[in-house]
Amino acid sequence: MVGGQESVALRPTSPLHSPPVVEKRWRIREAESEASARLAREIPCSPLVSKLLAKRGIADPGSAHRFLHPKLSHLHDPFALPGMTPAIDRIEEAIRRREPIAIFGDYDVDGISSTCLLQDFFAFIGYPVSYHLPNRLVDGYGLRSSNVRELAARGVKLIITVDNGSSATEEVELAALLGVDVVVTDHHLVPSDVPRAVAVVNPSAPGSSYPFKDLAGVGVAFKLIWALCQRLSRQTKVSDRLRAFLLESLALVALGTISDVVPLVGENRVLAHFGLRALEETKRPGLRRLVDSVRSRDEGARLEASHVGFWMGPRLNAAGRLGRAETAISLLLSQEDDEAQNLADTLESDNRRRQEIEREILESARELIRENVDLERDRAIVLGGEGWHAGVIGIVAARIAEEFARPTLLLTLDGERARGSARSVPGVHICRALASCAGHLAGFGGHEMAAGVEMSPQRIDDLRRALNEAITLRPEEMVPEIEVDAEVSLLELTPQALAEISLLEPFGHGNPRPLFVLRDAQVAGQPRLLGQEGRHLSFHLRQGGLTLRAIAFDKGRLYGDLEHATALSVLFRPKLSWWQGRSQVELDVREILRG
Repeated sequence: MVGGQESVALRPTSPLHSPPVVEKRWRIREAESEASARLAREIPCSPLVSKLLAKRGIADPGSAHRFLHPKLSHLHDPFALPGMTPAIDRIEEAIRRREPIAIFGDYDVDGISSTCLLQDFFAFIGYPVSYHLPNRLVDGYGLRSSNVRELAARGVKLIITVDNGSSATEEVELAALLGVDVVVTDHHLVPSDVPRAVAVVNPSAPGSSYPFKDLAGVGVAFKLIWALCQRLSRQTKVSDRLRAFLLESLALVALGTISDVVPLVGENRVLAHFGLRALEETKRPGLRRLVDSVRSRDEGARLEASHVGFWMGPRLNAAGRLGRAETAISLLLSQEDDEAQNLADTLESDNRRRQEIEREILESARELIRENVDLERDRAIVLGGEGWHAGVIGIVAARIAEEFARPTLLLTLDGERARGSARSVPGVHICRALASCAGHLAGFGGHEMAAGVEMSPQRIDDLRRALNEAITLRPEEMVPEIEVDAEVSLLELTPQALAEISLLEPFGHGNPRPLFVLRDAQVAGQPRLLGQEGRHLSFHLRQGGLTLRAIAFDKGRLYGDLEHATALSVLFRPKLSWWQGRSQVELDVREILRG
């Protein structure tokens, strides 16, 4: 292992895209040696795992044991959430009075999972409710006045929002005028003008003392049905029948939590850990199709958070991005195998179309950046394009923000209306930055790393200037600095070591999969190009008498360099690869340096 601290600045040897290309900095910061040594002795665990824990801020044995061995008992009392008691009181009253209830969700995986979760609960207790998902391309995000009027006209007396509603001040007032009560369950930033709903159940609500603020929308929805189960059981310990329902529901909770990229620490870690196991064992035809699609790609592997985040979630999200979120929720709610298969095939087709649209917008945005953005001065990228697909620009904004290390807002222009999605970089709270520019916006909402915007196209230049002034972080401070966990040798990467590292799963935002540096390894044999147009690179590395396979995605351009390299240093994540029922260690390479 490397002692002290080391910072290594890397420039791509041969940039995949034309300049400008943002330089990346990779930093190895060793954990405090005394703390990691104590963890290794007292847990016990290997020195490598103790360092990984210490680097994640887990310094004492009690916290380490809790992290490595999550339990459902680590979850907080649902009634500790602000607004939970009046929310449960009103829902219980509606059930007693046989009042029509509507669930109002969202079109992303978090919102769809939350809607499905509540729909399942009411079906389980035999109480019929309806649900409504907004159309991303027509309605935009969140509860709208038109939605309130429509639901009121249908006789609905109680609206329960999931994964939205924290900023629906006017809509909640309209609902009250129409004789409709609203219970908000959400996790997004709550404005100073809190909606005067019956209850706002949100861990981030003003004055909240809830100990964990980072629940996804589906996590809050799960706490709501847990509290309802307690109320129905008339005690804190729920009945066996309701407990079994809650445990099965964790499959949906994991799906929404992981897909929404909330930090997988604290309660989210517990929910994802048990939810992934519930997802593996689910009997629901729709979820089963998604799990089986992962199995067909990664034979023999356990279901991991990465399978949800990079395979299952995007397919569900694709439907909402193309304005067909109903397809996704129909799949999750499906009870018939044939119907589930047809819906899964439709989602796969939607996802391929989404990928094509994404590539087109990405290239267009890159061209505009080359022509119009000064990366040495500009603190934000704000771009608008005619015909850019409103459901896909959020993904492209995230790609641009990562590639160019700037908060990015992309807008699709449609006559006198511009709608867009913003994605940020560490150190810039994009929703607060947009709040300081509110005079240029017709509406906005979101959180630290992502936001949605509506505005007049004529104000885009004004917004660009205002956002550049509102963001105080200088461009040179936005240079991506990637935390590297440690330097290792190939000999340390045994299946046993990876099995121990797997105790840190589920990996995701807030608990990333460990990232290592391997120095001075020899290229063994002939590299190979993989994928369409040779985009990916496969090769073998030898060190200390051991040879392991390496895969470098989107690094096919470096094939010629590898052919003539005598030694390489690589930045990578180790993983177990399965082939014909056997596992072997493989390197998922992120960056390559010669020598």
